[in-house]
Amino acid sequence: MNWLVRLMDRASVLLALVGTLGLVAMMLHISLDIILRSTVSVSIPATLELVTRYYMVSLALLPLAWVEWRREMIFVEALDGFFGDIGVRVVDVLVSVLSAGIYIVLTIATWSKAIEQYEIGSYVMSLSFPMPVWPTYFILPIAFGLAAMVTIIRIPLIAKNTLLTDRV
Repeated sequence: MNWLVRLMDRASVLLALVGTLGLVAMMLHISLDIILRSTVSVSIPATLELVTRYYMVSLALLPLAWVEWRREMIFVEALDGFFGDIGVRVVDVLVSVLSAGIYIVLTIATWSKAIEQYEIGSYVMSLSFPMPVWPTYFILPIAFGLAAMVTIIRIPLIAKNTLLTDRV
């Protein structure tokens, strides 16, 4: 189990890093486009499509497993005082099971859509250039699948109360 925890930790950090690199790339791309448009009246082709189809999807979803792993998703503690330590752990396990189920459903649904988009070769036209967008459809099932694995791995850790990051 220890190797699995280390693997999930590294994988979630790696995807968060990729999301961060996407943020930096988007910032540089947009800044360069604005500078070029303002100075020499030239725009970088497909900037809007790249930002909306590649950068934003990566930024929003790739760090999802990292956020789950660090237990920084939104949660409500309104009734924690009534449950005690064992009750809070039981509720945390139930929430992790429910989250894992939802992530698994999202993974399956988005995987089939990604395969469909791959098979038809989905693209958008940008200045008479067909820019493929089917690769971005695979970001969703990867992000949801890794988040599902994180929540599944987290269940026995919560039950044993050995989770690395406790609630603050």
